[in-house]
Amino acid sequence: MTAWTLDAITAKGLKLREPLRVVAPVDAVTLDLPLPPSVNSAWSNVVGKGRVRSAGYRRWHKLAFDELTLQKPGKVAGAYAIVIQLGRVKRRCDVDNRIKPILDLLAGAVTGDDALCERVSAGWSDEVPAERVSVTVRAA
Repeated sequence: MTAWTLDAITAKGLKLREPLRVVAPVDAVTLDLPLPPSVNSAWSNVVGKGRVRSAGYRRWHKLAFDELTLQKPGKVAGAYAIVIQLGRVKRRCDVDNRIKPILDLLAGAVTGDDALCERVSAGWSDEVPAERVSVTVRAA
């Protein structure tokens, strides 16, 4: 039996993954993200599968997660409070329908679980560009 040494692995032409980046917990993180779809259009009913993410929600989640990753945020450990500022849009839409997709996106990447969210403040802002969202997460 051959030992799994680094030399033996590279001799077989295999590559090892880079070690995971360990991020120290931080007190606050501010992110710039695309405006999420309304929660009303985030899910679809599919026969035989039940409720699944809609195509629009999947596209937004991939784009937003890629942008979030590029910003290299720290991770807020434990309970947290979140401030969401949405850039104004011309169409009529509710602020509260944009909260859940953002919390789900941050779960695991910036926060633990969205169940740890103790406080949410959300509103439209003229300081944030249209179709964008500024999100600040702070330890509670």
